[in-house]
Amino acid sequence: MKKLLYIGAMSALLLAACQEAEKPIPENKTIEYPKPSEQAKKDAELKAKEEDERKAKEVEEKALAEQKAKDETGDNVEKEIAVSKVKEIVEDWLGENDKLISITIANDEIKAVINLGPNRFNIPAENMAVTSYSSVADDLLLEEGWNTLTIEYVDVGTVSMNVSEKETNELGMPYFPVAIITEKLK
Repeated sequence: MKKLLYIGAMSALLLAACQEAEKPIPENKTIEYPKPSEQAKKDAELKAKEEDERKAKEVEEKALAEQKAKDETGDNVEKEIAVSKVKEIVEDWLGENDKLISITIANDEIKAVINLGPNRFNIPAENMAVTSYSSVADDLLLEEGWNTLTIEYVDVGTVSMNVSEKETNELGMPYFPVAIITEKLK
């Protein structure tokens, strides 16, 4: 008899527990979650990148319009290097997080503004600027139609060198010495 009572009590407890578990869970219509701070940060970075690209495009269009006007008036006695060629060379040497802000060419001087982004090797920005300038200059020294290359690296400094400061390596290739680029970075 005790066994029957015990089995009956346990069955009642089990049924009561099962009834609790089978109660329907109320439906929530929509749950609004706040944007995580990472997503907000990515959205802000994307917006800033789009703004930088828009400004760079405006500056480039202005430079192209000035160049076209100069060509039409005949003021351009010596053929200057094309902005598109300079842009192509500079962009070839940009790191994955670097941004080309602007490029202009006036009076045989190439002026560029570059925002160096963070790099995965934690190399100091000054070293990245020197390397970037050296690489861009190496390619531009193979082109004609300019005398001075000035690149401003945002929050780092500016380097400006004249073609007359170039040297030639053992292979006959022109270059600007890294020591002088480093010295001129201000």
